[in-house]
This record gives sequence, structure tokens and C-alpha cells, in this order.
Amino acid sequence: MASGPAAQSVPAEDNDGSEIGDDCEFDGAEAAGQEGGDFAEPELEFDESGLELTENEAIPVEDQLYFMANNPEDDPSDENLGAGRITPEGYIDEDFEDTLGSPATEVNTQDLVDTEFKEISRLGIIQVVGDDRLGRKVIIFSACRLPPAENLDHQRLLKYIINTLSQYVENDYVLVYFHHGLNSKNKPSFAWLKQAYSEFDRKYKKNLKAFLIVHPTKLIKALYFLFKPFISVKFGRKLTYVNYLADLKSQNLYFDQLPIPQRVREYDDSIQPASGNRAALTSQYSRSEDFAYGQQLVANPLPATQFGVSLQHIKHYNGGSVICPVVEHTIKYLRECCLDVEGLFRRSCSVAQVQDVQEKYNRGEYVDFRDLGNPHLAAVLLKTFLRELAEPLLTFELYEAVIENHALPAKTKVSHARSLISQQLPDDNYDLLNYVAQFLSEVADNSTRNKMTALNLGIVFGPSLIWSRQQASLTVMKPINCFTQLLILHYNHIFVR
Repeated sequence: MASGPAAQSVPAEDNDGSEIGDDCEFDGAEAAGQEGGDFAEPELEFDESGLELTENEAIPVEDQLYFMANNPEDDPSDENLGAGRITPEGYIDEDFEDTLGSPATEVNTQDLVDTEFKEISRLGIIQVVGDDRLGRKVIIFSACRLPPAENLDHQRLLKYIINTLSQYVENDYVLVYFHHGLNSKNKPSFAWLKQAYSEFDRKYKKNLKAFLIVHPTKLIKALYFLFKPFISVKFGRKLTYVNYLADLKSQNLYFDQLPIPQRVREYDDSIQPASGNRAALTSQYSRSEDFAYGQQLVANPLPATQFGVSLQHIKHYNGGSVICPVVEHTIKYLRECCLDVEGLFRRSCSVAQVQDVQEKYNRGEYVDFRDLGNPHLAAVLLKTFLRELAEPLLTFELYEAVIENHALPAKTKVSHARSLISQQLPDDNYDLLNYVAQFLSEVADNSTRNKMTALNLGIVFGPSLIWSRQQASLTVMKPINCFTQLLILHYNHIFVR
């Protein structure tokens, strides 16, 4: 049984005013969230024996990523992608709607990685699951999804992890490690762990803002001291032990977006100190009307409150308009001053500054972003506002239809999206989504300068526009991101009300 305080820092990371950012997508593994994908057999964990380190030949995907980075004019995402080629969604592009073009013409880097390491990707061991409340990318590692050691090439696993993390380490990110399920049959060797730590050089450690180890055992804590001579003081400050799942909410995570393995949830129930606490925690796994995307709604909000309230509240106290000041001010500032800012919506800003501006808006105070002079602050606040709405902007009712859009033939995706948005979305939701999507299409139009294509914007904004009432499933992330990309790429053909 875990003991001690609920979330124990080793030591807790100092609030250094560092900046927060986010990056691109992850391609969901079909079986990642299924119970059948979790490998049981709880036995011993680590010892120093294990697999011998083997040398593997260089993987082609590394050459592909290098080529894409150094030959942008030849990138498969080029607008001249010809008919008959395979789109990123797996369809043949054959004269798709002449006036619209293909609904997705950009190739995602993670798609290349997942294709090259298909046997590892499908296991869902490492997953990129969106952003936390501070805009930092969240990456989770589930030990229970490791297969028996003899069935996994650990050198390829390491290369897969490196190629996945490389896409996000230029910005701030958080690692969440679910330790339960690691045993003597699926553990990597001590030598592999030492090699892995040495492979992750400064660029991987610099922007890692938190490393959360969930359900740590005495052995995992002992390993920390074993590795301590190799671990820098700064890295050690980022390590935090989390004894119970509920305590992840205090780590700025959107709890509902985490695809927590069923075995981990069941184990967490079993270690609660009292049955009453277990029941209370279990009820927190599902979204309730008291929570907005994992964050408690504002109780008795003031008329000026804009974060953590419903569109109805905003409309009632904003002269009948759902375009509230925080949306109007952030978009106006970004449109007039920041369309050429590289990495817009992916870069960072001060945690304290985000919270300070949120409080000002909720008190009805005026905020001048020109005086603040930080485009990334405005970008983070816009995403935060959308994510903390009482109900997602695309609504719970359209959730299944949005997911289903991804499986439709390429020729019908745009018309299906147009039907959902312009015919089925409530008026208030349509007005606000139209306002935001029009601006995002302008950002994408300037992608040669800001590097934010429709694909990248879809990755960044997808989790903020729609989510399920229930615990998140990793398999829906790509459909959500692709649908958001569609709204941006074909804005003029979808928003026709």
C-alpha cells in the first residue's frame, strides 16, 4: 500500500516562472486503451540481470525526418500533392472535390514514426495526450502495457521513444509514468535503463518541467537513489511521486483527458485507505456536471466571470453575445500583431502571468495585451478559455459524429463537417466557433512565417474544442485533431450558416 502524503515531491519543482508551450500530434494506437493490451503477471520488478544490449541497424525513419527538416520544398505536405498518392489518412487522393482539394494534404511526422515502429506503436506504451492547464504537452508511459521482455526489442523501443519525444522537446512538456504493472517478465534490464538515461541529452531534459511517477514502490524509490550519481540536481527537482490517481489533478493535469489503463485504475481503487474514499475516487473518473474538463466549475460566479462558466452565463452578462472580452481581446491582438510569430500557440509564457490575467478577466478588469507584449500569453489564454468551458464548444451531442467523420470516405468529409457545423450546432456555439475558426484559418494562411499549418493548429486546438463526458480514450485523439484541421483548412466551405 502506498503511504505518506498523496503527492510527494523529490523535492517538488520550484516555480521558476518558466514558460509553457505545446506541440504536435500523436497517432492513436487502436488497442492502446483496451484492457487486453495490458500485460499482467505481477511479480518482481527490476534486477540487474536482463536483456543484453544489442546493436540494431539504422532506421529509415530517421533519414526521412532529417530529409523533411532540411528539404521543406520537397515535403510531402506540399500543396502540389498529386492525385493518386496516399493521404495521411490512408486514402488514395483521386480528384477529390475539385474546388476543395484533399481534406488533409499534410504528412504528420508521428505518422512516419508510428509506421516505422508499428509493432511498438500499437501497444500504446508511450502516448502523447494533449496539454495540461499550463499549455505544456503531456506524455504518458504505461508500464503495464509492456509485453514480456522476450517479445520486445528494447533497442527499437528506445528509438521509438526518442523519435516521439524529439517532436516535443523544443517546448515545455510533462512526463507521467504509470508504474503499476511492471514485473520481472516485462522489465527492461538495468543496463538498458542506464543507456536510456544517457541517450536523453540536455535537449530532452531542459524543457521537461515535471516527471510524475504514479504508484511508486519502494523499489522504484530505491532505483532513484541508485541512479542519483548520474542524475543532475535540476532533473531531480522535477521528479514527483504521486501515490493516488486523484492527486494528478493537483499537478495541473486535465484528469479526464488521460487514458489511464484499466489495470491502473483498479489498482488505485485497491490501495485506498477506506472504502468510502475508494467510492468517492471512483466517481471522479467520470465527468460530472460539477467539472469542466477536469477542473471544477466556478461556484457562484460573478457576472464578469469568463473562465470555467457556461456560454449561457457569458451571453447573459455580455450583452447577449458569446464573444466575451477574453476571446475578443486575445484574437484582436494576435490578428493585428502576431500572425508572423513563429510557433504561435505552441510556445510558452509565465505560469504566474496566465493565472494573474485569468483572475483579472474574471473580476471584469481590462487587459491590454499590447502593454504586456507577450503573444504567447494571449495564445495560451485563448486555448484555456475554450478548454474550461462548462461544455465543449462542439458539444457533447456531436461528439460521436465528430469521431465518425474520420472514418468517412475522403470525398464526403467536408460536406459531413458542413452539415454538423452549419445545421446541427446550436446558434451560440456556432457563433463562437465561427469567430475562432475564422481567425485560425488566418493563422494557417500565414504558416510560411509562423510555422502553424492547419494540421498543427488542429493538433493544438482539437482537445480544447471537444471531449467526451466519460474517461478519455486515446483512440479518439487523431479523429478529433483531424476534424479540427478540416474546420480550419476548409473554413469557407463549412461555415455557411
